[in-house]
Amino acid sequence: MVAVDVTLDADTAHPRLEISDDGKSVKDTGVIRKVPSNKKRFDSHTFVLAKEGYTSGRHYWEVEVGKRRSWALGIARESVTRNGTVTLSPKNGFWVIGFADGRDYWAHSDPWTRLSVSGKLQKTGVFLDISAKQLSFYNVHKKTALYTFTLGGDSSQEEKFFPFFSTGTAAAKPDDEPLRIAQEFDDDDE
Repeated sequence: MVAVDVTLDADTAHPRLEISDDGKSVKDTGVIRKVPSNKKRFDSHTFVLAKEGYTSGRHYWEVEVGKRRSWALGIARESVTRNGTVTLSPKNGFWVIGFADGRDYWAHSDPWTRLSVSGKLQKTGVFLDISAKQLSFYNVHKKTALYTFTLGGDSSQEEKFFPFFSTGTAAAKPDDEPLRIAQEFDDDDE
């Protein structure tokens, strides 16, 4: 498993989202900020993509979701719609799981799949294996698998997959806690 360095791309972030200086965390400010307009930016949902996209290989990263009441993470195709209303689903180019209203964990499959999670997820591992056409999510602390998507489509994957992050629905009151990309992984080999 290859741990990758994931950095958030402020150019894709919804205007309410604030990316930390190191590009490792994102927070919903609840305020539409003045940001340069560009076609990479999500304008209707509090979404942001990473700077790094992948067309091949195996990639693993971890996200600290902490005590947040809402979030979604996974991957998105480079070509996803960024303007107007977007539904998170594989047919729209998003493979994500999320936590809604502090209650339920969901895989945004088609239809959605409720995930059984014991306790509260603090840190989620995301493993993208492009050759196996799989995206898997893990409960890092319990070392258990949460859900695996099969990535359909052509084996000659030209289009990049980008790590995807959402601070939850824009209608909800923003969480104070940021979504943070973990810098260090819990390693058992010590």
